[in-house]
Amino acid sequence: MKLKTLLKNAISLLLTLIIVSSILDFIRKPNIPPEINATALYDLQGNAFFLPQLDQAKPTIIYFWGSWCGYCRYTSPAINSLSEEGYPVVSVALRSGTNKEVEDYLQTHRYQFTTVNDPHGKIAEQWQVNVTPTIIILNKGKMDLATTGWTSYWGLKVRLFFTEFLAKRHKIYYNTQTYFKEDRIMI
Repeated sequence: MKLKTLLKNAISLLLTLIIVSSILDFIRKPNIPPEINATALYDLQGNAFFLPQLDQAKPTIIYFWGSWCGYCRYTSPAINSLSEEGYPVVSVALRSGTNKEVEDYLQTHRYQFTTVNDPHGKIAEQWQVNVTPTIIILNKGKMDLATTGWTSYWGLKVRLFFTEFLAKRHKIYYNTQTYFKEDRIMI
């Protein structure tokens, strides 16, 4: 009987945490600037790139963080692991110093993800990012998900799985609809 009560309480707590986290993510949700696909971003080496140039086969992770952010110390290793697994990652170092300081920080922690320095918070302001860490998952150039605050590697993997699963499901639905429309046209 106690085990059943304990299990019921654990499930209730988990659901409450998921609901509260989802509400906070909705409230803190950033906005993608409309001109972002035409805006050049510059990595720490000064190389220009555009978000649409990144691999579109997998969702792209946009990661706003700061070297001064306590939660980012726990989230950055997960982001780095996802980058090593082949997910396109663009991190934005928010108010973390000069390019050299950010580069030194990344080297010290052995982070390999592409990083754009935002020393004055202008990029974060364009995206309406108010909390670090903020993680945005783009799929085919559209924001599928945004989460703020600490998250684990597995939390990110689950979010990426759902992003990819829903994209495939939408593609199947769209292709089925197109097939039936073409079929009707032929009749």
